[in-house]
Amino acid sequence: MNLTVLAIILGIVVIAYLAIFIMQRTTVKRVSAYQTKKEQLASLKVRDELVEGRKLALTGQSLKQYQSLEGSFNDVKNNKFLKIDQQANLVLFEARGINFIKTGHELSRLEAMVDDTESTINTVRSGLTELKKIDEAHREAINDLKKKYDDLRKRLLAENFKFGPANKGLDNFLKQLEGDYDEFTRLTENGDHATASDIYEQLAMETTQMENMMADIPALFEKLDTVYVEQLNELVQGHTDLIAQGYVFPNDTLVEELEAIDAQRQQVLQLLGELKLKEVSEQNGYIDRRIDTLYDMMETEVTARKEVTKNADQLSSDLLRLREQNGQLSMTLDRLGQRFQFNHKELETRRTLLEQINATEEQVNHNDDLLEASEMSFSELRAKQDSQLKRFSEIESQQVEIWEKISGLEKAQHSARQFGGQYQQEIENIKQAVERMNLPGLPGSYLEYFFAVSNELNRLAKSLQAHLIDMDEVQRQLNIVSADIDTLKEKTETLVDQASLTEQLLQYANRYRTSSDRVAAASEQARMFYERDYSFDKAMDVLGPALNSVEPGIYEKLVDSYMRRKTPLL
Repeated sequence: MNLTVLAIILGIVVIAYLAIFIMQRTTVKRVSAYQTKKEQLASLKVRDELVEGRKLALTGQSLKQYQSLEGSFNDVKNNKFLKIDQQANLVLFEARGINFIKTGHELSRLEAMVDDTESTINTVRSGLTELKKIDEAHREAINDLKKKYDDLRKRLLAENFKFGPANKGLDNFLKQLEGDYDEFTRLTENGDHATASDIYEQLAMETTQMENMMADIPALFEKLDTVYVEQLNELVQGHTDLIAQGYVFPNDTLVEELEAIDAQRQQVLQLLGELKLKEVSEQNGYIDRRIDTLYDMMETEVTARKEVTKNADQLSSDLLRLREQNGQLSMTLDRLGQRFQFNHKELETRRTLLEQINATEEQVNHNDDLLEASEMSFSELRAKQDSQLKRFSEIESQQVEIWEKISGLEKAQHSARQFGGQYQQEIENIKQAVERMNLPGLPGSYLEYFFAVSNELNRLAKSLQAHLIDMDEVQRQLNIVSADIDTLKEKTETLVDQASLTEQLLQYANRYRTSSDRVAAASEQARMFYERDYSFDKAMDVLGPALNSVEPGIYEKLVDSYMRRKTPLL
């Protein structure tokens, strides 16, 4: 037992020793790595870079930036490297003990010191590189800007005619740029690159603005000084020429508008001299639209004149055609009015349309007089002509509509007489067909309907023989007679079928009169319906069930057999 405990204790001691050994070795390796990194940082030729930076002859803010970078490196060289060495020795000392927590803390501190030192050195080197780049860029910018301003000055002098009133403003703007350029050059030569950078940014922006203005102004000035002047003169001359040719402009204020546009043009030239190019572009847009409106007004009248001439020919042609139509319509109405009755105000409508034709003709002549007296513009006359042509089209449609209604009256009369004769013949055919059946008599309801249809035919004949035929009434009667003739045919067919079937059923019932009291009684009753009342349908209703009682289904068989063998009566 004691040996086991002893072995366990010994094992724990061995493990602890190994852990301490491993930890110490690891710590030593990491400390060595940090020391190596520190030596690498110390070997960098930052001091040489600082010496090169001092050759830039920096001043002002740039010098302050350089001094700050130099101070940071001196702190690294004189303090941070030493502290790193001291911290490394401290970590190695602590690693000999067993206070792993303290050792780890000191190792982390060493790592942070090395990282901070590396970051400081990187910042110093990048700062020096940036100062060198700025110095090079500024010195290059001095040459570029000098050349650019020389070119701008030469162009401004050589092409001053292209810039008009903007010349003075551009010259002042360029002088301001050249003054700022001189200050930028002085600061660069003195090494104050930080302050020079602020001026350079402003210079770059304003130089681009100057270049853009010099690119845009010629087109704006040409428009204001040449294009608009030519257009205004063209409008003045065009207006004068058109007036001389007899053109009239509604509410003619063109001269006043041209003067207002020219005044606006002068104001925009002042804005151009003040280099307010955005406002100039906006005002030019307004002027463009005002000038386009005047051109459109003239173009409208020129186009209208061509259309007025074309419409005048059309109106003349339409008037002649409409009068001829109305005259033919009048004669046709007079002729047909001796035989037919007009129910749709054809006569009144024809007279009204003639009055409208006359009134429109007066309007056409009056408008022509106004145009000749220069009291109406071509565009106003065109609008009136369009309205008149539309009205002529409506009148023609109404006259054609009347013509179509009355031109078919005679044909409709002839057709109605043919149908009337046809329906009369059909009545005679029905009457003869029923007479051939030799029926004991006809039901009162059938006779009543037959005579009603006959009376309708008589009324139709009278309507067709009237002094003034009302074709609307004739057509209405034709429709009624046509439908009633069809119904009469159906009634006749049904009546004849019922009478014939009743006769067959009575003959078949004779087989059972002696053997079936029900059949005998039904036969007597059916015969009375057939011979006395002429109610053939009731006779069938009595006989059918009686026969089915002695011979099931015989009634349906007899009816079916008859319907398959029968021939149409008419």
